Amino acid sequence: MTQTLHDLTTVDDPAVSLLREWLASGDVDTQVLDVEPDRRDRCLVGLQVTLRSVLGALAYETGGLMVDHGWLRLLGGGHGALPSLYEALGLDDASAAPEYVVLGWDVVGGVFALDGGGLRGVKGHVCYYAPDALQWEDLEFGHAEFVRWALTGGLASFAGDLRWEGWESQAPEVPLDEVYLSDPPLWTTEGQEIDEAARRHVRVDELLARHGEAAAAMARPNEAPSD
Repeated sequence: MTQTLHDLTTVDDPAVSLLREWLASGDVDTQVLDVEPDRRDRCLVGLQVTLRSVLGALAYETGGLMVDHGWLRLLGGGHGALPSLYEALGLDDASAAPEYVVLGWDVVGGVFALDGGGLRGVKGHVCYYAPDALQWEDLEFGHAEFVRWALTGGLASFAGDLRWEGWESQAPEVPLDEVYLSDPPLWTTEGQEIDEAARRHVRVDELLARHGEAAAAMARPNEAPSD
């Protein structure tokens, strides 16, 4: 039975208090994006999650979060070019549980997603599609713990190998629906020299398509992935 917006928002102990606590910790530079009311309502009803969950709090109380100087763009209820959590699913209705829920991405095209059974991890865990390995990695914690981890400093060591000198001033300048494409690509041996790479902005979907093509080529014998 589909729950109404009233059902989803009228709850005891809403998780927004947790979200505010993590944001107020001041551990990580984070910008809360304004949410667009119509989009947030559609998002919450589409996801069918209540405000008792951190996922629901993000969807209803924020348009999204720019975490750690804009390195990570966490999706919420939608803000400008940044899709809502529900829009990112690309579903027409919520009649079937999705294989995964995209939670956000970083400025080099790494994607964080909640595994609904379609990824390589444990169902209910957050996974990361690594742009330098072109595969999903199970982070071994659920959504609420993932958000707490991201907002309280977890990205510093996690993303260290993908960051270059001066990224803190450059990441916030990347448009919400774009990421950096590195040349050479991060998944090549040459691309491991992060500070030497050239970078340009491309749309998120363009880089993800490149990731898919490169990963498919790697899976085929005797064929090198395209740059």
